[in-house]
Amino acid sequence: MEQKCIFCAIVSKKIPAFTVYENNDFIAFLDIRPLNEGHTLIVSKKHYRWTYDVPEFGDYWQVARKISSAQLSSLDAKFVQFITAGLGVSHAHIHVIPRFENDGHGEHLLWDKVKQFTEAQFKDTAQKIKLSIPVEQPKVEEI
Repeated sequence: MEQKCIFCAIVSKKIPAFTVYENNDFIAFLDIRPLNEGHTLIVSKKHYRWTYDVPEFGDYWQVARKISSAQLSSLDAKFVQFITAGLGVSHAHIHVIPRFENDGHGEHLLWDKVKQFTEAQFKDTAQKIKLSIPVEQPKVEEI
């Protein structure tokens, strides 16, 4: 864990988050400064500076695919954008941002157009996404 890293604090449960998905390597939670309803951040549980530094790179993007599919179905999004700029927080993270008709961003996301939601709305959105992610079945080895 990196000292004073907000994402490491979320991973270690020192800071609460509206979690939508978690496995052994990654956790996904709603961004508290969302560009749209359902804007989710996926972070590696181990601290890496850049997304491309994460050894489980393919698995990372499979989680992003799960989250985007859940956003499309549960929030009725038109499409989803992925951003990995990673300049705001020095911990690898993928933004998974649902896009909606007339969402105020036009063709390009505008980082200053943060939407405001109540705690109840965040909880409701997190629950919708979480319930739309298929439950992972444990792998069974064939004999």
